Amino acid sequence: MLRHSPTPVSAPIHPSKRITIVHIYKDFDIYNGLIEEFLVLTKLMDPGAYDVRVCVFNYKGSSFGRRFQQLGGRLDSLQCDWEDNPLIIGKLYAYLKRVKPDIVQTYVLKPNLYGRIAALLARVPVIISTEMTLKDQAHSVATRLRDIFLHPLNAILNRYTDVVLCSSDAIRRQWSTRALAPRMKVLHPYFDPAKLQNSSQASDKYLRHKHNWVIGTVGRLSEEKKQIDLLRAFRDVRKSFPEATLLVVGDGEMRSQLTQVARRLGISESVTFTGFQSNISEYLEKMDVFVLPSRTEGFGIVLLEAMTMGLPVIATDVGGIPEIIVNSEIGILVRPSRPDELSKAITELLSDPARMRAVALRGKAHVLSTFSAEQYIHERETVYKSALAAKADSGRAYIAATTRSSSEA
Repeated sequence: MLRHSPTPVSAPIHPSKRITIVHIYKDFDIYNGLIEEFLVLTKLMDPGAYDVRVCVFNYKGSSFGRRFQQLGGRLDSLQCDWEDNPLIIGKLYAYLKRVKPDIVQTYVLKPNLYGRIAALLARVPVIISTEMTLKDQAHSVATRLRDIFLHPLNAILNRYTDVVLCSSDAIRRQWSTRALAPRMKVLHPYFDPAKLQNSSQASDKYLRHKHNWVIGTVGRLSEEKKQIDLLRAFRDVRKSFPEATLLVVGDGEMRSQLTQVARRLGISESVTFTGFQSNISEYLEKMDVFVLPSRTEGFGIVLLEAMTMGLPVIATDVGGIPEIIVNSEIGILVRPSRPDELSKAITELLSDPARMRAVALRGKAHVLSTFSAEQYIHERETVYKSALAAKADSGRAYIAATTRSSSEA
């Protein structure tokens, strides 16, 4: 049986030395919020105190991968084309034995699984896993069947994990058990407004009534994001605002179906599907209202981006979203899978530009004061240092107990 035992005598922890942290993830080729997180970790964490590395199953080269390396991060690839191959565990084990990190932090399902097994075998002092999604929210039958097998295995590995970091309290509540609860911590994602071209969008446009409002959303075009509900809601919004348009930024497996739905609803001429965009700020600038209609959302970092750009937001009351939109003064929450409620909220907001402006201003102030990158890095470092200190204490206790046993014998 795998055992994450106290640090052995042969590998003591020295908190004063430069701490090597290996983050294990799938790839560095598809841009997402986690990639942005790695970039900020490298940019803001003290290079004199931390050696930040990301180990991925495969890396084919990307502009953000090169940016990560330019900032001083180390990007290591196992060059495995098939992420379901359990042989990755062996490659990870060999890599960790060579690098000898103080901390391994894993992210999402497969890296959480393979990375922790390899870290346990390599006797890495501190193991941290990261839960970024809600439980039992898979979008397909095949994925749900996979989770039936993998979630119990994940629960077993949790027993040997020093810290389980959750992106929201909603995630923590779903994954928590009595035994695991003391080792679970919530660390909300940050948002760095510096990455937006114009994070000080003026609110003057909300000072007057108009009819050609632009409603927008950003995200992967997939079943759980429920852009289909937004299309249905937009059809009804056009009854009051026939000149309004809808801007859908993102790409995914649902794009063809969503395009067909827009055509059937008779709104295709007023809907623009932009496809994937690496720089969404220019599209956020074009919007007047931002809508996130997801049926499940671990946190909803795109809301932070929209609010920082000075947009009033409407979102579904699911997952970690209420931890961002904490009251109706900074955003509007509606029930999921209710296009009627969504259309009502959008129509009412568009009918009251003064309210749009007030919600936008309060929302932006809330994000800038609550979700700063600097605060996020500080909380990260606190987690790392506390975990290392706790492991050092348990190592000393282990040595003391072993010494007493030897002397008594």
